[in-house]
Amino acid sequence: MHSHIPWELILASALKLLKTFGLIPGAVAAVGARRIIQKRLQRKAMEGWPATDARILSGSVHREGRRYWAELTYSYYVGEYRSGHYVRQFKHEEQADDFVRQLKDKTIHVHYNQSDPDRSVILDRDIEMVAILAPQYG
Repeated sequence: MHSHIPWELILASALKLLKTFGLIPGAVAAVGARRIIQKRLQRKAMEGWPATDARILSGSVHREGRRYWAELTYSYYVGEYRSGHYVRQFKHEEQADDFVRQLKDKTIHVHYNQSDPDRSVILDRDIEMVAILAPQYG
């Protein structure tokens, strides 16, 4: 049996971290929470969500302790233009910067929930097809 943590609980926890620790640490914790939500959406997408092409618009790198988070923003069209985010953790800032640089302006598959097209996710395997990732990434 799978343990199920509703995304609302994760979001509420992230907001509590923002309130408790302040904007910067709380924002970094929210990025970590976004990765948990992203993994959950990836599992759902692999169960049959339709796919379309997305364009990576921008990326940024955030530091959390000894780790770095690369966050990509993408846009896709399903009836209207929509946007989403993809996050990935790295050990070194240079790796995260290279990751963002490699993917900016690239086209990639995005899976979306047919009944709620604003809910979308890029699968890790699709990112790896687009970026030339060294083994130490991720």
